[in-house]
Amino acid sequence: MIELVGSPRNHLLWVVRHGESTWNAIGRIQREIAHPPLTARGTTQAYAAGYALRDKNIDRIVSSDAVRARQTAQSMATVLSVPATVDGRLRERAWRRTGTLADADSHRPARLEDPTERIRTVLLDLDAMDGSTVVVTHGDIVCAILDMLHARDATTRHWRTGTDVPNGSMVGINMRRLSRFVDLP
Repeated sequence: MIELVGSPRNHLLWVVRHGESTWNAIGRIQREIAHPPLTARGTTQAYAAGYALRDKNIDRIVSSDAVRARQTAQSMATVLSVPATVDGRLRERAWRRTGTLADADSHRPARLEDPTERIRTVLLDLDAMDGSTVVVTHGDIVCAILDMLHARDATTRHWRTGTDVPNGSMVGINMRRLSRFVDLP
């Protein structure tokens, strides 16, 4: 677990990448497509994550709105006997679009959106809640959260992109002094 030291406020954020989806299993990139469900292996990963957190006093689970993340969150919620809610701001990074005809005709590679602002607002909302929260999201958002909170460690340092983050993996982060790492308005 990575601990951010500071104020007396002391609650944990557990960041979990969703379990393996049917598209993960065949190496297909999902991005903003929300429908690929979990495989049997992904469901096992989800329950395993829940069991690994049984003694961590989890108060809630907040999940991306993608089916694979919602299924992971629901499996974990069953084990932990806590509510699972959905927050679309935790969705995987989307392709950046300008809304022009040039988008459709372009042969240049598309760029991914920068999720920093939406993730910043989620983190601030979670920090305002008492207790410990599990966030179920996508590999690229796991990386974004770790980078925003300067919370990389030996285990997570090699996660360069979302596909480097193993399905079902989790990282615990102490949310003390979040304002030091996420610029407040």
